[in-house]
Amino acid sequence: MSNPNRKIALGLSAFTLLPVGTLVTFFPASLYALNGRVLDPSAAMMSEIRAPGVFILLAGVLALCGLFRQALEGPALLASAGLLLSYGIGRLISLPLDGLPPVSLLVAMGIEVCLGTWCAVLYADRVKLSGQFA
Repeated sequence: MSNPNRKIALGLSAFTLLPVGTLVTFFPASLYALNGRVLDPSAAMMSEIRAPGVFILLAGVLALCGLFRQALEGPALLASAGLLLSYGIGRLISLPLDGLPPVSLLVAMGIEVCLGTWCAVLYADRVKLSGQFA
């Protein structure tokens, strides 16, 4: 039986990851411009930007699938937690090394850490209750 909190967390993950992944993959210059950054339009730079965008997009698809298929709920929570926490922790590490980014990136960091932690806690609770790691 699925916990409603898991569905809410996966819905928020999908709502967050799908648009961000889509923007990074297909419209990176527009997304980066929102934070005052201008991307080098070289093929090498665009390849480096778009590659993690597809990963974010696929994690969003998995989160969406986890909403509707209980068999995918565990993997979706784990993927959401891993991706969101890796971005959030990366931004935290960047603060003392690089200084304060724009407010929009600080908000993103807060969302990533909070939602990622929630997904991790829900995943751990699911494993504890079911005894299964998937």
